[in-house]
Amino acid sequence: MILHRKWLIVGVFLLVTMITLVVVQTLPNVYTSQTLILVDPQKVPESYVKSTVTGSVRDRLSTLSQQILSATRLQKIIDSLHLYQAEKKTMAREEILAMMRKDVLTTVVSDFGASQELQAFKISYSGSEPRLVAQVTNQLASLFIEENLRARELQASGTTDFIENQLQETRKTLEEQEGRLKDFRMKHIGEMPEQQSADLQILGQLQSQVQLEGEALNRAEQQKSYLQSLMPQAIPVIDLDTGDETGAPTPAKAGPVAAPKKPTLSTDRAKLADLLTRYKETYPDVVKLKKQIAEEESKQALAGNNVEPQVPVPPPPPSAPTTQPAAAPVVPPTKHFNPVLQGQIEACDAEIAKHRQEMQRVSKLIGGYQAKLEAIPVREQEITALVRDYEMTKAHYTQLEGQALSAETSTQLEYRQKGERFVVLDPAVTPEKPSKPNRPLLNAGGALAGLILGLVLAMLPEVFGMTIIGPQDLTATSNLTILEIIPVIKTRSDEIVRKRRMILAAASAVVTTIAAGAILFLHFRRF
Repeated sequence: MILHRKWLIVGVFLLVTMITLVVVQTLPNVYTSQTLILVDPQKVPESYVKSTVTGSVRDRLSTLSQQILSATRLQKIIDSLHLYQAEKKTMAREEILAMMRKDVLTTVVSDFGASQELQAFKISYSGSEPRLVAQVTNQLASLFIEENLRARELQASGTTDFIENQLQETRKTLEEQEGRLKDFRMKHIGEMPEQQSADLQILGQLQSQVQLEGEALNRAEQQKSYLQSLMPQAIPVIDLDTGDETGAPTPAKAGPVAAPKKPTLSTDRAKLADLLTRYKETYPDVVKLKKQIAEEESKQALAGNNVEPQVPVPPPPPSAPTTQPAAAPVVPPTKHFNPVLQGQIEACDAEIAKHRQEMQRVSKLIGGYQAKLEAIPVREQEITALVRDYEMTKAHYTQLEGQALSAETSTQLEYRQKGERFVVLDPAVTPEKPSKPNRPLLNAGGALAGLILGLVLAMLPEVFGMTIIGPQDLTATSNLTILEIIPVIKTRSDEIVRKRRMILAAASAVVTTIAAGAILFLHFRRF
């Protein structure tokens, strides 16, 4: 079949090849320039300064690509470099932007090691002019670097501002809680749980003080009773000017008046009684006073009692007889007064009043401290809630302080460009050869397509037609028996036609070869 349709196959092959060569030759050259950007890691170890910019580089690169390939950014590049001048005449703005997005390509270069983290990426741009292609690529790389730095600085400063705001709010809350806790403590002084031991100690001291005051009060009352018992037995004090008893009434003398005793002995006894209320029997002053009293008593015993004889009161003169005799004047009992004992009794009264007043004051204090001790369980529950909230807020404030310091350090790290950044490793250069179209590949593809098309056209008549090539086809189609096969008888004219066809085929092959060579030569010479 191939031999029978060989000229059809050859003709189609040559025709398609020639058309492919012409079409490929007329295609415009497309130049591609690319730059390699390295992801430079943070200069300061993260164990010292931890960056607040989180997220993987891949995600950030995708976000940057969307920002840089936005309509606003691309339009600025198109206008500044005067790109797509011919297309602007026939295409809309949106179509030109879509075309440029297709011409820009971002390729990730990964390190397929243990970490499989992004290490670098490429930015490429394709266009018809080599110089403009390199400029656009470098400008895109600069936009990626600048946008990355700006995004990191914004994220770091935004984190710092947020933490600072939280820190200020927490500080205000902490100050309010401190004020409430301080007011509560000042309002309930002595009722706090930590003051319980001090309250118990003070209460014990006050109770001891009350006991001591009670004992002192009992002693003062006993002293007063003792002095009051001595008052009737005391020797009256005589006023030497008037001869009357000091402080005693001056009734009419009715009978003999006894001479008063010496005041020294009674004074010593009163002083002894006062000393015995405060000191023991073995106290030196007590012993000395007892000895002095004993000596005075012995002297009085030897001297006897010096009592003035009673002078009889003369009877009244006789008068005229009366119906009733005049009644004898009633002499009131003599009440002796001793200013020394009276002063001691008044001192005892003052001391008793003082002890009672002190006992009342201390009793009030005891009641106050007992009330404070009873209120401690209630105050403990109230202050527990206040202290719990305060401690939680304080811990949160301390944590925020550390985070604020870390965020501020991270922000300074980004401002000084010591954090992770993009660095141009290979800048874009002006391409010398077009990247598209690949003419040898396209020509080879066109020749292969022509050969396949020729074979297909040669097979179609055999598949859909009734072509009979050999005797077996005739037998198969008509069921006739072939008696003899007459061979092809070639005449001289047939030979001449065959030679002409051979020359024509050879000439066609030579012309095709020369044309293809010339096209390739012109192509490579031009570029």
